[in-house]
Formats: sequence, C-alpha cells, structure tokens
Amino acid sequence: MIHFEELQWQKTRQDYRAALCVAPETGFKTNGGLTMLAEIPVGWKTGKHIHGEEAIYIISGKGSVFVNGERFDFDEGSCIRIPFGEPHQLFNTGDVPVQYYSGLAPHLENFISVAKFTHLEDCGEYSRLPEVNGPAKDHDANGRRIVLRKQDAGIGHHGEKKHYTVHAGFHESNALEMDTVQHAKIQKMMGSEPDFVGDEVEHTDVFYDKPRWQSEKHAHMEAILHILQGEGYSVIDGEKIPWKAGSTLHIQGPQTVHQHFNTSDVECRQLRTHFGIRKFYQPIVKGVFPYIYYEAGRPLERIRERD
Repeated sequence: MIHFEELQWQKTRQDYRAALCVAPETGFKTNGGLTMLAEIPVGWKTGKHIHGEEAIYIISGKGSVFVNGERFDFDEGSCIRIPFGEPHQLFNTGDVPVQYYSGLAPHLENFISVAKFTHLEDCGEYSRLPEVNGPAKDHDANGRRIVLRKQDAGIGHHGEKKHYTVHAGFHESNALEMDTVQHAKIQKMMGSEPDFVGDEVEHTDVFYDKPRWQSEKHAHMEAILHILQGEGYSVIDGEKIPWKAGSTLHIQGPQTVHQHFNTSDVECRQLRTHFGIRKFYQPIVKGVFPYIYYEAGRPLERIRERD
C-alpha cells in the first residue's frame, strides 16, 4: 500500500508534476508494470513523447489528447488507451487542474527488449491546440477506440451476469462464482469492447461498493487497485491494510487471498489495473494457480470486523 501523502512528486520534461505509485522504484515487487499519478495545470500541456503502451484514467478535469496527429477529447472519468509506439500529448482545456492515473509496463518491455522512449517536446503552457483535420473523435484512423468516456461505459449491477466481448480465455479462467457482478455495480472500462483492448496494461473496471460493505473474498494473480473514493481496509493473507481515497493497493499473485472492507458512510470506488502478463498467464496456469472464490460480499453490520 502507498498513500497519497507518501508520494514523491517531481517535475519532469513530460509532466508539471508526477509521482510513482505502485512501482519497483517505490518498493513494490510487480510483474513488470507500474502506476503513477500526474497533474496538468490550467493552460498547460504535457510533454510530447513516444514509449510503450499506456492506460490513462482521468480523475479530474477535462482536455484533449493528441495521438499520432489525431485529437480525442476527455473529461472526468474517461479512460484513454495509448497504443504502443504512438506519439502522444495531453492538453488541459478546462478551468481546473487535470489529474490523471496512468499504468505502464516499462520494466516488462525492458525485459523482453522492446523498451524505447523518444522525447519530442517539453511540457509547459500553450496558447492554442494543434491543428488537425476534422473534429475530435473516439476512434483513430485504424478503428481503435482511444477514449471511452464515463457516460459511454457499460454498467453492471450486483447479481447481473457479466458480459465480456473480449479476453474470453481469461474470463473463462475466473471462478464460476465471479460470472455475476459481486459489487454494488461495476463500470466496465478497457477490455469490455473489441476495439478498446490493451495488450500490456488495462484499467479494466471501476468497482462500486455500498457504504459499510464487505466485498467478496477471493484470490487471483496480480492486480492493482487505486482508491478513488471511500475509506476502509483490506485483509491480505491475514494482514489488515488500511486505505483511503488516493491510496494505491498492490495485490501480489498468484493466489493472494484478499478481501476489502468499506468502513465509511460513502460509496467506495476502486479503479482496477492489471497487466498483460496476468491476462496471458492466468488461463495457462489455471490448473496450478486457479482463481479461487471464498465468499460473497455482505453488509459490515452482519459480521464482526477484524481487529
């Protein structure tokens, strides 16, 4: 676990300020991926650069992202996919700072010898947006969705059967009990549509849990959860780990038993990130490291909270 107040913020050529969350550099043993938070002030742009695949979730603010010369607009709750090797740059077009949460896999890329970073332009203030042909859109010239806005994302409610159009082998390797929505609701992000798929990294879902609610108890391969709203704790392999809005939680795999408890009086929202190595290996190793389901979620009032 790393909390917001523990983050080490830095100004770089790419960002006005940015901080690593779950990453090997901050002491986490990941499978090659990392997550970070960054901020774009009003009237600013990020640096323009090229690197591996990236998944971005907009926590606050609005703006435009330019990917390989095409414009895509975003607002709070939008999810953005940056394809591998595409030049890109974000602009804040609103009247409040843009804060975004990003997932990348540079250590995994380095391990398989495909890591490459090319810097093209520094971050800073801007006077006007780059000119492009035509209006802003959601899909690029190759038919790939680049931006999924919150209002366009599918919502699954508790007890409903989950519907996935991609990653069939991955979802079939999940526990049968997970075929239905186990949270109050799930906002489906990357991987829920054939044209919005990450190969290295995905922000897959936003989980919503009711106030004072215990989530399901289960175990699977690596995942990362960023707490967007709420306060509580998780029990991971029997150890109680407290969290709050702005915290980021690393669930190591395989088969790390965990359960989440929303002890606040507001709805809890958790953004889940996972990396391609989980999507690839989970179906392969199912016989040895199955996705294990223990118990369903329930109100905290019906159970005795752990010390």
